[in-house]
Amino acid sequence: MNKHIAGTGWVLGAVTILGIILSVPREVTAQAAKGAAKVTSFHMLCQMRTLPNDNFSFIEPDHDFVPVELWKEFGNSGRWRVDKPGRVAVMDGQSTLLFIKSGNVAMKLPQPSQSAFDTQWLHDMANFAQSSDAARRFGQARGWKTELTRETDATGAPKAIVTIETKSGLPEGDRMRNKFLSTANTRQVYRFGDQTGRLEAVQVYLHDDPADVLIVEAKQIDYNKPIDPNVFHFELPADVNWYQEPQKLPDNEKYAAMTPEQAARAFLEACGREDWNEAGKFMQPITDEFKQVTGGLEIINIGTALSSQAYPGRYVPYEIKLKNGYVKKLNLAVRNDNPTHRWLVDGGI
Repeated sequence: MNKHIAGTGWVLGAVTILGIILSVPREVTAQAAKGAAKVTSFHMLCQMRTLPNDNFSFIEPDHDFVPVELWKEFGNSGRWRVDKPGRVAVMDGQSTLLFIKSGNVAMKLPQPSQSAFDTQWLHDMANFAQSSDAARRFGQARGWKTELTRETDATGAPKAIVTIETKSGLPEGDRMRNKFLSTANTRQVYRFGDQTGRLEAVQVYLHDDPADVLIVEAKQIDYNKPIDPNVFHFELPADVNWYQEPQKLPDNEKYAAMTPEQAARAFLEACGREDWNEAGKFMQPITDEFKQVTGGLEIINIGTALSSQAYPGRYVPYEIKLKNGYVKKLNLAVRNDNPTHRWLVDGGI
């Protein structure tokens, strides 16, 4: 399977230092371990500045908040589910499924997974839920500045706060910088009950000029509440479009020899003349919705491909005019790290 598709993007989306580590008092670690032993299930409802249909970790700091929700069981099955308005990822203990509501597209991994489809950041938070020490170790292992402080809430209850300053690792000007949680400079604040060790509140801020912007906040965290088994069973529409692994073509060498720009032009030209068999050589599946939107488009311009240290493919700037007269300027993500070695569309359409 295309790893980027599974991890960070798909065509129906909008678009995956030295630390100062403060020691954790021994009693906090012991209390956290005591609380962790009792955790059998975890539920967290967050609000996140993102696009409803885009990847689970995609950041859009100027966008309104949308809900992102995690259900997770600890134990042998390890079942989990992540929802946002435009997509759902479910691991039922046997296999792992992604459903993208826009376009009615699904893909399936025939095995269980601890995380998949760009959900790792939520699973990290679930792991923090079992131990305040886990959050500290998470930041320490990555060399990020990690700080432990204490406060008392309005009721007089003591709290332990772990703050992690994450680093993007990408240079200024890289187009993927601050686009996903994994490529962003953030300040992540985790508040734990001092007696239970359990995670009680989360805020994630994007480091931005002139001030930090709150991009993720946990609105509700529940422990050990029974989860309805139906949560881990997702009924797909009968007419769902399944993602298929790319296969070599009879004339595959012709397409493998293309540059990113040539592949982008060939794909968009095929959409313009509504040659869906040809367009399907660059992207799968071609849905009815996609045909309705892109059929008859006119190419205004194809630019020079761009790159990012965080992405193994290329981004081809393009400008098109849709048949309804709407003009769009976007970047078509293409990559050829697949068995066919063709440049395949991976996002930005």
